[in-house]
Amino acid sequence: MDHLFDFGRIFLGLVFVFSVAGKVHRPVAFRAFRQSVISLAPPLRGAATPAAALVVVAETSSALTLALPATAPVGFALSVLLVNAFTAALVVALRRKTATTCGCFGDSGSPVAPRHVARNAVLLLVAGGGLFGWAAGGGQGRPSAGLVLVSGLAAVLAIVTATLDDIVALFATVPGAATHRRAHARQ
Repeated sequence: MDHLFDFGRIFLGLVFVFSVAGKVHRPVAFRAFRQSVISLAPPLRGAATPAAALVVVAETSSALTLALPATAPVGFALSVLLVNAFTAALVVALRRKTATTCGCFGDSGSPVAPRHVARNAVLLLVAGGGLFGWAAGGGQGRPSAGLVLVSGLAAVLAIVTATLDDIVALFATVPGAATHRRAHARQ
């Protein structure tokens, strides 16, 4: 259970670090995120700046509480609340066919898509798994030889999660890649 607990806290912690960094690394990035808040939650139009700042503070709090095993259960719970709220906004945008970006990891330029909801479902599963690992006795401070492997895997998957839109765009812009691979395979 230690591995499940540690994977969850490292993975989610890094995902939130990447998310915060994407939103605040430049003033223009925060303005773009603020605009996505307006697009995803029109009732917040008049309070978009404080709402965007609150999201950044909540994500930072989640990352910080996940960093320490003793406070990780609070981080998992906060992660569940945040990701559920984000998912609800994404689902509403998809149902309304709102043309907007999610701004989840900065302004990728990718419109809200079902993959964003699927990504959030995975984040929720990881948070639930982390809570389960903690409830089953994980995170008791016992040193683990597998922690290095779990940390590496969590880091790689967090990078993939944070760059998912870029990865999708990369493969979407390769014209005829599938046709070329099939023709090359026949030779």
